[in-house]
Amino acid sequence: MASSSELATRRTIVVTVVVLVVLLLILGSLAVLNYVVRRPASFDSDAETERSFMFSIYGFEGDLLRRPTGVDIDAAGNIHVADTGKRRIVVFNEEGGFEYVYGNPGQGATDLWNPIDVAVADDGRAFVVDKSENKIVLFDVAHTPVSTITFAEEPPLSVEISGEELIVTTGSGILIGTLDGELQTGYVARGKAPGQFDRPASVAVGEDGTLYVADSLNYRVQALDSNGEVLWTYGEPIPAGEAIKFSDASRKFGLPASIAADENGLLYVVDGLNGEIQILDQETGEFIETIGDIGHEDGQFYYPEGISYSNGVIAVADKFNDRVEVFRTPGATTALGRLLPLAPWLAAPALLLLLIPLFRRRSNIIARSFAENMSAHEAGEDVAKAIKKVIASPAVLDEFEEVLDGLKWKSREPDDDAVAALMDNYDLGEDDAQALWIAMHARGRKVLLTDTEQVIEAAEENGVTVVTFEDVLKTLGVSDEQAAAEEATVAQGDDVVEEVPTDDTTATEDTADKESE
Repeated sequence: MASSSELATRRTIVVTVVVLVVLLLILGSLAVLNYVVRRPASFDSDAETERSFMFSIYGFEGDLLRRPTGVDIDAAGNIHVADTGKRRIVVFNEEGGFEYVYGNPGQGATDLWNPIDVAVADDGRAFVVDKSENKIVLFDVAHTPVSTITFAEEPPLSVEISGEELIVTTGSGILIGTLDGELQTGYVARGKAPGQFDRPASVAVGEDGTLYVADSLNYRVQALDSNGEVLWTYGEPIPAGEAIKFSDASRKFGLPASIAADENGLLYVVDGLNGEIQILDQETGEFIETIGDIGHEDGQFYYPEGISYSNGVIAVADKFNDRVEVFRTPGATTALGRLLPLAPWLAAPALLLLLIPLFRRRSNIIARSFAENMSAHEAGEDVAKAIKKVIASPAVLDEFEEVLDGLKWKSREPDDDAVAALMDNYDLGEDDAQALWIAMHARGRKVLLTDTEQVIEAAEENGVTVVTFEDVLKTLGVSDEQAAAEEATVAQGDDVVEEVPTDDTTATEDTADKESE
């Protein structure tokens, strides 16, 4: 049987645990937010936790790349390079090791003459843009050319795959179709206004379906929603005839040559003329930072063009350095990858949350015997303040609700058949059986307030905590047992006093007798 002091201790524990859980959740959320949205570092960093250069690919077995223009990372992490000068596609693994070559040099229907871009579907099929032949060559999973998409007017400039969609850019806009090569719709409008294009060299697709366009000869990046509406632009067209010498602050790019999007809200835009990569925020188009510069060392670029991103890895076709550079981007890993290092910290509040059911709100069910003692005792009002809320049968509530001030009452109608069974099994009166049934079926932690011995025994047998009126009085420091003990002590003290002689003459005579002896 739990005492009221134990209940008070539990109440304190509840408050402490709840406050601790809330604080830990707030701190954990702030830590997660800071970790997930923190800005990446530059490519020249050597720290494993920051964006850094990994390796360069120059070729294989003495066969060097020549003017690689496009690049794509497939689902297995392999790097497909549109080796433009050698009229082929060369594949390297995620460590830069040579895997295989596909594509036949030539000017036949499915040959490659000027391959400038490549995109690989999740199932392994590849799509290669052959600019000078105005076509895209489709390769099956065995890297055999199987068909082409031809363009009668403007040559294709780039190809991108998003799920089951094939996205192609041409001189005046964007075409969208299926992986079977059927181009069905798109956004085609040549011009300078938002939503119009001038030789868009590349596109990327965000996880929410937003289309990001490297609108090259408009010297800007445009973001379009699924309906083709412009969400934002970064950069703006420059005056005609001033492509090289125009240096106004409004010019954001030398020439945006290609673009890639990661899963954490970042865009990577290759600036071919400036030999750098600009990082933008996907949601707002806000400039974040520039990485790289013109040069021939690791991490530098010399008129780069193509870019691809996958699982924290960036591959850049560094065209006039005749190589592909590969970088690690831990700052742009998957959301799961970001959260895993925080797992121990996130687990702590989660474990504490599991403890909350142990400290659920208590239900106080009041029986008639307890209510009677409470109404008769001079400390009844103090007991009511300590208990605050009770649940009772309708009969007990009707009788005592007006008598016991300071309590909030709630009534529950018991099940008559179940009450009758409890009366038979435990030899209880109806009121006591009703209180026991309510306690047995109350939600959360339940405490039965009763002073009837048979009810106490039945409650304990059914796993219901019991608190007596005397338990509450002890907690409040007004126990009837303590009061009785104090009265007994006073009574004993009075008896002792009566036996001690208080007459001064008698005491003197006793002392004289002892002295004479």
